[in-house]
Amino acid sequence: MQLRLQLGHTTVSFLADSYVPWDSKLSAFCRPAETSVAARSDTSTAADFVYTIHLAQQIIIREHQLLRETRFFKVYTDGIHEAWYYTFPDGQIYACCIEESEGHFSIHYLQDLKDYLTGNVTLFYLAALEYRMIQKGDMILHSSYILDQGKAVLFAAPSGTGKSTQAHLWQDVRNSQIINGDRALLQKGRDGWYAGGWPMSGSSGISMPRLAPIKAVIVLSQSSQNLGHRLTAEEGFEALKKEIVLRPWSSTDIALASKQLMDFCGNIPVYAYACRKDASAVENLARILG
Repeated sequence: MQLRLQLGHTTVSFLADSYVPWDSKLSAFCRPAETSVAARSDTSTAADFVYTIHLAQQIIIREHQLLRETRFFKVYTDGIHEAWYYTFPDGQIYACCIEESEGHFSIHYLQDLKDYLTGNVTLFYLAALEYRMIQKGDMILHSSYILDQGKAVLFAAPSGTGKSTQAHLWQDVRNSQIINGDRALLQKGRDGWYAGGWPMSGSSGISMPRLAPIKAVIVLSQSSQNLGHRLTAEEGFEALKKEIVLRPWSSTDIALASKQLMDFCGNIPVYAYACRKDASAVENLARILG
């Protein structure tokens, strides 16, 4: 079984050696013309990233150099390729993603837990695709993405700061459409920067494959008053760099992201906005953006 997606400038294929119940939401991302600035209509073109999914009786760590360890995963390298191992909080390994060669990966998932493999969140989490997009010139920004009068407005902030709240306020006050409640794919086209949809959406559950030119990025903070101002390109870079998803151990990825983000902040308005959690925040920000 095969699933082929177009995400930004990147074509991704998932191949399963046995039945995997794909989440129906992913079918929307299988239409290149709606999800990419440089869409490819030739489906015979080789994918940039290919993931083959296998069900396994057990998973054994190939211990090499440890790059990163969290409660949820460990990343090792043999000096050339990476291996990601996913664990439950108690330390049990339930899946791994092995880089076999450039652009080719194998995902191994415990047979006894295969029912949990359903859904785009699990699939994309195991593939670590967010961390790989920078290699193709795109970036994943931790932000809410709304479509307002044909333009993308992105609310960037750490979790719990209110980006989902502001997105829903814009939906209620201005009838804006929430495209993703937690992530936006930033991609550069011939005529500027665009926001694209992304299949993962955090706890919001809202993810659609809409592509739109970016009007502005809003860096949120909470306040009893609504106060906003435009940041310089350098200030915008500093504010957004911690919200870009990348592999912190990769100097190559950091350099690529820095170059792309400086270009982005030099061409897209970035605003700091301290605001209330009510309709007045929407009305005031709309005036600021013009």
